Amino acid sequence: MNAAAVVAAAREMLLLTLLLASPFLAVAILASLIIGLLQATTRMNDLTLSFVPRFFAVLLVIYLTSSWAGAQLTAYIERSAGAAHALFE
Repeated sequence: MNAAAVVAAAREMLLLTLLLASPFLAVAILASLIIGLLQATTRMNDLTLSFVPRFFAVLLVIYLTSSWAGAQLTAYIERSAGAAHALFE
């Protein structure tokens, strides 16, 4: 296994990690922005008000994207296992 193959495998792993984490991070940022605007307009600074909606928004995204994320992760593991199997033959 040469250096180019190691760099390509690491790049694919990092891109998959970014792809899998981005929906959750985007929803958390969007919920934080909306709650922050709501708190700024009403002058209510309650920690529970900022935590609970963001928590439920991320839980909803986990529920909605879990099958997609599982399929992406399964495909990556199959590709990696195939490459490792071909390497050790």
